[in-house]
Amino acid sequence: MARPFRPEVLVLALTLIAVGVAWLLGNAGRIDLLATLRAWWPLTLVVWGVLELVAFAFGRDARRS
Repeated sequence: MARPFRPEVLVLALTLIAVGVAWLLGNAGRIDLLATLRAWWPLTLVVWGVLELVAFAFGRDARRS
């Protein structure tokens, strides 16, 4: 039996990868990590909202079946 799709697991994995890449680039001197985080932190709110919408949509489909 296939496990249900859980978007939060995918987003967690992608977030960990992105944080790791950002950390590596910061340590290598390629980006100013703190300035980048200050500029892009609102993106976390957008991603969170999208995840909530996806969870709502999948939950609604599951209730219909």
